[in-house]
Amino acid sequence: MIRPAALIALSALTLAACGETAEEPASAPSVQPGAEAPATTAPAPASTRAVALDPEGLRLVDRQSGSTATLPFGQPAEQVAAMVGAAMSGAPAERGTNSECGAGPLDYATWNGLTLWFQNGAFAGWAVNAAGPTMMSGVGVGSSRADLEGAHVIEVEETTLGPEFSFGGVYGILEDGRVSNLWAGVSCNFR
Repeated sequence: MIRPAALIALSALTLAACGETAEEPASAPSVQPGAEAPATTAPAPASTRAVALDPEGLRLVDRQSGSTATLPFGQPAEQVAAMVGAAMSGAPAERGTNSECGAGPLDYATWNGLTLWFQNGAFAGWAVNAAGPTMMSGVGVGSSRADLEGAHVIEVEETTLGPEFSFGGVYGILEDGRVSNLWAGVSCNFR
């Protein structure tokens, strides 16, 4: 018959041989009567979807299967914001209204360089000004002009914003030979 102490030692040796260590079970924290129990937080699960830019809205890409779901312009604003928030792992960093846009007042929500524009309660456009979501072709902020031209047939013209390019309903700016901004749909650019 194996004694309990020997069994624990044998388990510890077996785990150590596998590169793991045995730990004493943690005791439950004590709570004073009438006091609240300490909050426990689990890490947020990683999203199984990624956001990709599209001339007609956005695409949610399943990271495992590669299948996509389109979020076209015109969808209800709150529905789109919730789906993008789930894919971007959280609530937008900022929400507000810009009443000085050429298209009229636009509500917006931003996540790490991605801005979604909403008008009259509907998803109306997107803009990107930092590394983050890209087109399905891989083109995004930071891409070189050569990569951009390798993936899309673009037209370039000099505007007050700088060298401005367009292809298939997507617009952007080149700065020092790299994409610095992208947008599609309703935008709020000041020229």
